[in-house]
Amino acid sequence: MALVLNQLKRKTDPRLLVGINTADDAGVFLLQENLALVQTVDLLTPVVDDPYTFGRIAATNSLSDVYAMAGTPVTALNVVGFPTHGDEAWLAGILQGGEDAVSDAGAVVCGGHTFNEEEIKYGLAVTGTVDPEQMITNAGARPGDVLLLTKPLGSGLFAQALMSRPEVDPELYKAATTSMSTLNEAASRAMIPCGVHAATDITGFGILGHGQELAEASGVCLRFSLDSFPFLPGVRELSDSGLVDAGVVMNESSFRQHVDWDDGLTKSDRTLLWGSETSGGLLVSLPEAGVKQFQEMAGEKGVQAKVVGEVLDDRPGRIQVRR
Repeated sequence: MALVLNQLKRKTDPRLLVGINTADDAGVFLLQENLALVQTVDLLTPVVDDPYTFGRIAATNSLSDVYAMAGTPVTALNVVGFPTHGDEAWLAGILQGGEDAVSDAGAVVCGGHTFNEEEIKYGLAVTGTVDPEQMITNAGARPGDVLLLTKPLGSGLFAQALMSRPEVDPELYKAATTSMSTLNEAASRAMIPCGVHAATDITGFGILGHGQELAEASGVCLRFSLDSFPFLPGVRELSDSGLVDAGVVMNESSFRQHVDWDDGLTKSDRTLLWGSETSGGLLVSLPEAGVKQFQEMAGEKGVQAKVVGEVLDDRPGRIQVRR
């Protein structure tokens, strides 16, 4: 996609505060001195068999891009691909799940678009607002910053297990669906008071892909510690058993030239981190002095923000992964 976008002749506009140049989570457009629009769109194919749960997860995933910019969602448009003769009850369940997630975010669904598609797809086009002076992008990380992650990893591997195995551990199912259905609002609201310099939400490109984009946009190097990452219960064991998330090949081929691995990390360790994530948490970069406050503020809403690495003044755009 980047190769295609680079071929386009784009018009510039000083009101476009964040465009596609830094691979950020959403576009930001200035309306007036203290008000900018945050706009994003995202679609998912079903990651669980329950339509309501899927709708809620897909909507939460779409809303997350606005939260990553420290924005507030305002309106949403449903975007639905659905078979002409599909089960209407399934479609109603999906839309209700999305409606409820948007309502929980304090926003309003004001319409949408459907198209005939054999494979079900659902997501939202979301518009939010942000004060340009308080906007958080993926381009502000600074050497010496600490990296925190606000949701566990492993949702992609969980989805793969659902598709390829006769049953999934109930504890993993509950943890994964709860995590993917939880808005990133609490973590987003903690960013400005705690002095966060940069943030991105972890979705299809996984922790390494989105981390690399943040490192490149910020002109820094990120160092992650594998054993510091929070994981959904049982996903490391699934990885050790040989299960591989479908997103691994895409992410590894796209970003492997930017990642340096410690010698002690196994193939299972690597594929685990290359995996895609659905409706993941926020990866935030902030000064060490703000870490405790961020964890406490987010923790008041049940968010467990874990320290997973640090920002280095080293080769820009690189990722280092150690045990």
